[in-house]
Amino acid sequence: MSDSLSIASGTAPRPRRRPHPFPRRSLQLRIAALIAGVACVLASGLGALVAVTASHQRLDLNRAIVLGRLEAALKNYAATSAVTGDNVALDAPGVPPELARGVTGERFATQLTDEPSGPVLWAAAGIGPHTLSVRSDYRLEKKADARFNRSVAILVVGGAAAISTAGLPLAIPLSARLRRVSQTAREIADGRLDARIGHVEGAREVTELAASVDQMANSLQARLRAEQRFAADVAHELRTPAAGLLAAAEILPESYEAHLIRGRAEALCDLIEEILEVSRLDAQVDSPDLEPHHPAEQLHRVVASTGLPTTVDVLDDAAVLTDPRRLDRIVANLLVNAHRHGAAPVTLTLHHGTVAVCDSGPGFPAELLAEGPRPFRTGTPERGKGSGLGLTIAAGHADLIGARLEFANPPGGGARAMLTLPLDPDATE
Repeated sequence: MSDSLSIASGTAPRPRRRPHPFPRRSLQLRIAALIAGVACVLASGLGALVAVTASHQRLDLNRAIVLGRLEAALKNYAATSAVTGDNVALDAPGVPPELARGVTGERFATQLTDEPSGPVLWAAAGIGPHTLSVRSDYRLEKKADARFNRSVAILVVGGAAAISTAGLPLAIPLSARLRRVSQTAREIADGRLDARIGHVEGAREVTELAASVDQMANSLQARLRAEQRFAADVAHELRTPAAGLLAAAEILPESYEAHLIRGRAEALCDLIEEILEVSRLDAQVDSPDLEPHHPAEQLHRVVASTGLPTTVDVLDDAAVLTDPRRLDRIVANLLVNAHRHGAAPVTLTLHHGTVAVCDSGPGFPAELLAEGPRPFRTGTPERGKGSGLGLTIAAGHADLIGARLEFANPPGGGARAMLTLPLDPDATE
């Protein structure tokens, strides 16, 4: 008999309301679905961040190595007019045409290409009408990227699955705790890998969810820090040969080639030092020496030390709490970036603890405005080329001294970097 008919005597048959599937568990399922969604987004975002960062660091390190081999080949060619070294050739037929065109006029360049035999990393430099190139097989590095990505994917799937299973019965009063979990997850996805939920009072399921998110964040942070330590170790190991290369370049007889080699050796040494400085900032091994300070005189000294034409406008000289040494580094990097990637005139303004550096160039790229500075991301071509480490170092020091560094493109054009320093609470007006 159909259960849609009533068989009670004295009553007319009437349809019964179809029961909603899992009526008592609809809220639980919704919460479980929300938790699963947050877990998947968080895991995917962090997994992609770790994978992309590791791949970029590996490529940048290999670029530094192949450029070192190219500089050694150039040095030998300048001394003996002979081409020696593994996979080093003059006017090699396999050099990508765009790379060969890009190194005219004694310039250096690298390019990663996909060839029938696999990926190849090229480095080339122009020597008059000729092109000296170094070919480096990149297949092992690509395989390392694939293995690392598989490990991250397994961790992401496992973490998302562990968190998703925590979506058991939760009541409306627990919404505040869920908001806390969601907010922390967003902070981690935004790059604050040290953010944690900690202990959460309440139902066991919420406690397990918080612990799972923290555990996944700890694992991903550990992997990212391992990659950072790897980059720092490689940079540290490159210090000695780079310093030797620079010392050898200094004793070369004066010539255009010697000048070129010295310039590239100095640039390589500077890049290695900047990588080590970024590594120290990421590891947070330093602590600032904060003290009350009136920054106006110091800003004038920083501008003078850079030797860059900059207009300084001091509207007031309020006392701030800062580390003068780190403030020097931040302001100098902002000035160098404005002159290198922007256009004159460049102005520095101090007003109530806020230092603003403005230029008249094409402005900051959209990626930097949205995400902040990132290592080895140089922005739009019209703002010039570089390592992308100057603003990253400035942001790291600003965070260390408790300052806020913001980037904007004013409506009138140009770029503006604003460093807001904490005011000294004990200062009198």
